[in-house]
Amino acid sequence: MSELAPMDILGKRFGKEFRGYAPMEVHEYLTEVATTIEGLVRERGELRQHVHHLDQELGAFRERETALKEALVAAQRSAETTLEVARNEAQRIVDEGHGLAERLVEEANGRAQNIERLITDLRTRRREVRAELNRLVELLQGLVHDDQAREREERSTPQLALLKPQVQNGTESKG
Repeated sequence: MSELAPMDILGKRFGKEFRGYAPMEVHEYLTEVATTIEGLVRERGELRQHVHHLDQELGAFRERETALKEALVAAQRSAETTLEVARNEAQRIVDEGHGLAERLVEEANGRAQNIERLITDLRTRRREVRAELNRLVELLQGLVHDDQAREREERSTPQLALLKPQVQNGTESKG
């Protein structure tokens, strides 16, 4: 059976029989049915348009949902990647810091050892210089003692010989 249109209802003619329905009541009822059907058809068209519009919106929302899901997945992957890169970078920085700290400690230990050697060398050199000074002091003391002894000897011995005049035949000669 095909769909009835309001014009089909209004244009429908029935055969006449004796004792049939009152034509005017049938016509009024059919007009009312046609008007109702026309409203329903119009409403159905509007509903179809609305459904079509809603289908388009639903499609757009589904596209947005898909795009959002993809963006969310991409953001999550990006966040995970960024987090992993940050962890790796942090670990690299910590490792470099440990390496640098070890090198600094080794350098400090090396410098401390050099300073210890220098202090030891300076102490050795101080002892050597002190020993040398003691030898010099002893040498100078020996020279002072020798000089004092010579001075004592010199005091007892006249340093200059006095010349005595020579006597010749009874006269002194002048020199």
